Amino acid sequence: MARFLLILALAIAAACDPVDHCTINTTRCQGAVAQICDADERWFELMNCDEVAAQSGGTWSCQALPDQGGHACLPVDEAGADGGAQ
Repeated sequence: MARFLLILALAIAAACDPVDHCTINTTRCQGAVAQICDADERWFELMNCDEVAAQSGGTWSCQALPDQGGHACLPVDEAGADGGAQ
């Protein structure tokens, strides 16, 4: 009986999914990282603004694109004084 209860407890724990599900193809900024929601409804790194800056120079930040076109890394000078971080 104890073995059955242990198996039942493990099955219930496995069924609880702590992952933050999202809507497919939506985007967001998570710090300096632009993320997109993949087909598994999980956030996936689209681009890291710190890596973009290392390759391109200057300062880049994750920002919302105009007209709700998603999120991407853009140069800070295009973002305004606060870097436009979202």
